[in-house]
Amino acid sequence: MEWCDEDIIDVYTRQDAIEDGVIFKAGRIANRDVDLTTNLIAKLDKYELAKAIVEGLETARHFRQPGMKEIVVNGKRVWVDDNGSVITLMLPEDY
Repeated sequence: MEWCDEDIIDVYTRQDAIEDGVIFKAGRIANRDVDLTTNLIAKLDKYELAKAIVEGLETARHFRQPGMKEIVVNGKRVWVDDNGSVITLMLPEDY
């Protein structure tokens, strides 16, 4: 089945998510934005969050292909979504 513009009933953009407080714009590295979900920030302590960011960026750099990857930080699953221009770290329930 192919999609047409007429099939789209709503669009929720990254900017919408930032304005709504669902996404936190953490910064840029290597000409790419890095985002964190606010749920991830709330559920990981600062050390786990720092580890998730470092491991997430390493994972995205290592695979060099856009897509979803998973890392584990202190037993907590963290998804790394790399769409080619933005790397977003989130918990699975944030997807």
